[in-house]
Amino acid sequence: MTQINARFAAPLALPGAPPKRRFAPWGVPLVVAAFLGACGGDHTNPTADTSASAAPPPPPTASAPASATAEPTASASAPAPSASAAPKPPDYDPANKAKPPIDSEELQARARGLFDAVVQNNAALGEDMWFPKEPFLILKDIKDPGKYWDQLHRAFVKDVEKLHKKRKNWEGTEFVKFEPGAPPKWVKPGDEGNKIGYYRTVKGNLVYKAEGKVHKLEVRVMISWQNRWFITHLGKFK
Repeated sequence: MTQINARFAAPLALPGAPPKRRFAPWGVPLVVAAFLGACGGDHTNPTADTSASAAPPPPPTASAPASATAEPTASASAPAPSASAAPKPPDYDPANKAKPPIDSEELQARARGLFDAVVQNNAALGEDMWFPKEPFLILKDIKDPGKYWDQLHRAFVKDVEKLHKKRKNWEGTEFVKFEPGAPPKWVKPGDEGNKIGYYRTVKGNLVYKAEGKVHKLEVRVMISWQNRWFITHLGKFK
């Protein structure tokens, strides 16, 4: 605007200067209007600009903290399962009246493990043939069945060692089979300090070969539990 005023303002008359030509008065408004139109082209719609600039910004997207919206993990929300006793098999017989077969693949496999225990002087290898502690506590009707089981188990470990010492060298020995002992006999509840009855067989043998000859290791006493045979006395017990 300063340039416009300077351009179109009436010049001052200086002393002695020749008179200058003046613009026609009707030209000034046209020039000014044309200049203003060129400068104000961007502001021809002030209402739109005002409404656009005055419009409130879009509301912020609602977002809760991750800790508040995240679903709890199973480990945090679910309580830990409580320890419970192992479920009994569906064919469990509280009276323990099933008589196991005296010769079976299952029994022969466990007897082989017992023979390996003797050969290596490692009673742990024959534990599958030994009567487990948990059912022993149910079976016995005495003051402290757990203490008695511990006593019998220590004797089992010593008996394995005694049988191992029967030979100076077990190299080359070969397990043949388990040989059943006397026919099983039912021991009714109340006998031998028991609450539950069982079948009992005595004087079975581990049969093996060494140096071309057949040898036997006596298995003193086995009793039945849930249709399987287990040792309670490997050797003589007092």
